[in-house]
Amino acid sequence: MSNFLKKINPTFFLGLNYWASDNATRMWEDFHPEVIREDFQRIREAGITHLRVFPLWHVFQPLHLLYTRHNVPMEYSFDDTPLPDTPAGAAGVSEVACERFELFCRLAADCGLKLIVGLITGYMSSRTYAPPAFDGRDLLTDPTVIKWQTRFVRYFVSRFQQSDAIVAWDLGNETNFLPCASDNPDAFQLWATVISSTIRLADPTRPVVSGFANSDRIDAPTVSPGQFNQRSVGELCDVHTVHPYPTTSTPDPISTMRTVLSVIARCRLAEDVSGVPTFIQEFGSIGYQLCSRKTEADFYRCSLLAALAHDCHGTMWWCAFDQGHFDFYPYNWNNNGSDYGFFDRNGDAKPIVAENLAFRGLLDVLGTEGLPPRKTDSVILVPRDMGGLEINPLLTTFMLAKQANLEPKFHYVMDPIPDAPLYILPSIMGGRSIYNRAISKHRLNELLERVRNGAVLYLSLDTGVFRQIPEFTGVDFSHRETVNAVKQLCMDGERLPIKTSKFLTPEGGAAEVIGTDEDGVGVFFRYPLGKGYVFLLTLPLESYAADTPGFFCKACRPRYDSVYRTVARSAAIRPLVDSDHPFVRLTEHPRNDGSAYIFAINYNNKPEQTHLTVADNYRLEPIFGGVFENGILSLPENSGALFILHPYDTTKS
Repeated sequence: MSNFLKKINPTFFLGLNYWASDNATRMWEDFHPEVIREDFQRIREAGITHLRVFPLWHVFQPLHLLYTRHNVPMEYSFDDTPLPDTPAGAAGVSEVACERFELFCRLAADCGLKLIVGLITGYMSSRTYAPPAFDGRDLLTDPTVIKWQTRFVRYFVSRFQQSDAIVAWDLGNETNFLPCASDNPDAFQLWATVISSTIRLADPTRPVVSGFANSDRIDAPTVSPGQFNQRSVGELCDVHTVHPYPTTSTPDPISTMRTVLSVIARCRLAEDVSGVPTFIQEFGSIGYQLCSRKTEADFYRCSLLAALAHDCHGTMWWCAFDQGHFDFYPYNWNNNGSDYGFFDRNGDAKPIVAENLAFRGLLDVLGTEGLPPRKTDSVILVPRDMGGLEINPLLTTFMLAKQANLEPKFHYVMDPIPDAPLYILPSIMGGRSIYNRAISKHRLNELLERVRNGAVLYLSLDTGVFRQIPEFTGVDFSHRETVNAVKQLCMDGERLPIKTSKFLTPEGGAAEVIGTDEDGVGVFFRYPLGKGYVFLLTLPLESYAADTPGFFCKACRPRYDSVYRTVARSAAIRPLVDSDHPFVRLTEHPRNDGSAYIFAINYNNKPEQTHLTVADNYRLEPIFGGVFENGILSLPENSGALFILHPYDTTKS
């Protein structure tokens, strides 16, 4: 973990996004310290250590722009009063608001709470907030706006850098949703560079956090390039964030594998591509149309276990208190911004609070050193993003790899190809947005050289056209046609239906056919290339998984992970412990003494049993959760178990 993230918390932290229970976004104008004190006490008793908080921009920098005749700008003021001749006045900052924030920090410190402060909070819960002087202006590219933003940041950070409660500065809440009229992909990067540099000049001791949202929206961060892209974050910030809300977009129930692992895979994708540590800064259930209080708690429990197991550093639920009863804006129009707090409108704890406290018990078992990083064994190659990359097939690739007992990391194909035993380049797409440019020639040459030296490459095709297919896959094709049909992948006695819009008919070649369609036509091939192998699947398995409801929660579905297990065997990837259940998956965490933690998680919303196969000369010691007898692990729904894997001392036998 980065030293910067260790300044936030040395192991794994549990946090909340906070607005006051009695008046939410109006808390700074209508300030009630006695309510905040009670809120903080409830929050701390719930096992929370960190809060993300928001000095709402238009309250803390309440600038008005006065105009003379012909609407010519004349002077900045606080409503009808001149700016005071003070450092705060020169920055256009309200002393009253800062005094309230100062008391707020003292109250947090008194309760042992640490604060991540979102500085330019000009967007919140679907509403844009800006000082009145900047109404209607571009908040990310207007030079005058940026000048006043830097004045605010410089003054605010300098004033509060001595606060023991503050552990990090956030650029601002989801600043990629602020108005930005420029289509220049460097505009946002320039803005973020200015703000992050201003923070560091005022306080070089605390990390700068991105505060980015992420979703499937056009204004969410892309991989690369684009206004808000993941690759550039490492140049701007010390710590990156994701705000995944898969409950609104995934087709499966909230407390099942796809929904939980969508949170985790987005975090891993963001960190692996950006190169800086990334944590889950916002996630939530959105409300009780999508879940009950019980299934919300199940989702939270499983997400915490998975985030810990996959090196996500920490989580922050949205949010502390329900907000659905407020009738002022943005809550008047934002149906999503409703009842998904830790506490209801009366301040009573929901079942999710008990899950948070129980999880702290697991952290206590791990002690001050925490859980060591997981061991990875494969690489999911993220195709070149030309502004139209489909994220969901990458997420399902991560899940399929997990079901095959692989532990993948992501890697962007335009960065130097790292050393690994197995590379996965999934469901290559074409079309107007990405123009069949999944990987450049020089990176493909690097990748194939890795294969010639002994690695394995798995490539699957969707609508994309890929260069040099016959040369490195050993398959010749006579033609491709549009079919829009469900094909059966027949392999090892199994029939795996996969929907495809394109079908390639092979015409020979040197590759071994290891899977055919229902008519006996080859669709899955293996070809030796140097010391390694290339696997080609001409059906878009990962895209099909992304588009198919129930793919990761229906027990009756075929074992699609057999495709990845076949590939893994050729890569000689043999886990020390394997689970035979598709919804009970494992991670391995090597320890300095030669042992390892094995973390087993049931990602399904019902109790499951699995047989754990342990490599020769090793034994498992259960230390937390589940029931383990005669090699069978029994887990309640959405729960986990922690083991220590000990090597036998064969010298004593």
